[in-house]
This record gives sequence, structure tokens and C-alpha cells, in this order.
Amino acid sequence: MSDSPEKTTFASRLSHNFLTGLFLLLPVGLTLYVVSVLLDLMGKFIQPAVELGFRWLWANANQPAPDFTLGLPRQLVVVSSAVVMICVLIVVGYLSKRLFGKLLHRWFAALLERIPGLGSLYGTIRQMVDALSGRNKDTFRRVVMVEFPRPGMWSIAFVTHEQPTVFSEAVGKQVVNVFIPAAPAPTTGVILHVAPEDVRETKLTVGEALGLLMSFGSVVPKPASKE
Repeated sequence: MSDSPEKTTFASRLSHNFLTGLFLLLPVGLTLYVVSVLLDLMGKFIQPAVELGFRWLWANANQPAPDFTLGLPRQLVVVSSAVVMICVLIVVGYLSKRLFGKLLHRWFAALLERIPGLGSLYGTIRQMVDALSGRNKDTFRRVVMVEFPRPGMWSIAFVTHEQPTVFSEAVGKQVVNVFIPAAPAPTTGVILHVAPEDVRETKLTVGEALGLLMSFGSVVPKPASKE
């Protein structure tokens, strides 16, 4: 008796196409969502200033100011705020590469870090953003593998500190700090303090490791050519 090929129904094909499209657009959607949240956060400070500027212009023209919460005036405020926001980001990015901008950034960062509670939160977020953006290559020093969550099972990890003296003294032997990120959100995970001999080196770059994590392990870098 021959086995007949499994028949696919219209509903199953529709479901498969839906899931395929979902996973194709999910990275784009998540990226746009994060960007929109960040822009909305900045817009909460910029839009009131832009609206106040428009009211000032109308007042100088001796004209009654329209209602900037409705209709076309509202759209004018939103579009103008977006333009102002883009200009601010460009100027900040330009100044950050100059000596004055670097000094100002260090002064502002030092000021925030002196504030109890807020300083530690700002420092943690800044280090994580710098590491993910590639600005601070010392945060994620090397991509390695460690046995986690049990012996025989290996997980990708980032070496974040080579000689954490305080933990080495507590354990009684030399350890290194490794951060084991969660997939697909590598900003969360666990920190382990392991012996150097328990760390296995890889040839992955930080960017390749992050891509592997955010793709649920499906995007595996090709081995380096031997040519």
C-alpha cells in the first residue's frame, strides 16, 4: 500500500504564508518600533517648544493663533518637530566628534553619574548602548562559549572583564566576567564569573554574535576562507 502525499489545505497554506511574512517583517517592525519610541520620547520635549514658537510667530504677526491640537495646525507642529529633531541629532552627532563636543559629553556624563541612583542607571545604559553600537569595543571584549545552563550544553557569551579582582578574591581563584545574552533580545541575560580555562574562544565578531542571537540562531556566519 503506497503512501499518498500529504495534502495541504487552503487554511494551512494561508497560515504558513502568514507566518513566513510575519517572521520576514518582524525585524523591520521591531526596528521601526524602537526608533518610533525613541523619537516619540524626544518629541514630548520638542513639540511643546515648536508649538510655543508658532504661537510666538502668530502673536508677532498680530494674528489669532490657531488650535495646534487639531487638524492641519497639528500636522504642521508634528512635521516641524520631526525636522527639528533630525537637525538636533545631526548637530549632536557632529559635535560629538569634535573636541568641544567630547568635553561637553564627558562633563554631562560625569554630572549625571554623581546623582545617586540615576548615575548607576545612566552608566549601565550608556555602556550597553555603546557596546551594541560598536562605539565601546572594550565592553564586549571577546565572543566566547561557556557551558550553560548545565555541563554539556554550550552558550554564546561575551567577555566583559578579564580580571575582576573582587570576584577572584571571593572565589579564591582567577575568574573572568562573561555576559550570556538572551535571544532574541541580547540586552538581557545573565552574568557569570568563570575560570579562564572554562572559556572556549570563537572567531566570531561582536556584530556576528549579535546577529546570530537576534535571528534565533538561524543566521550563522560562514567560516573564514582558507585562501
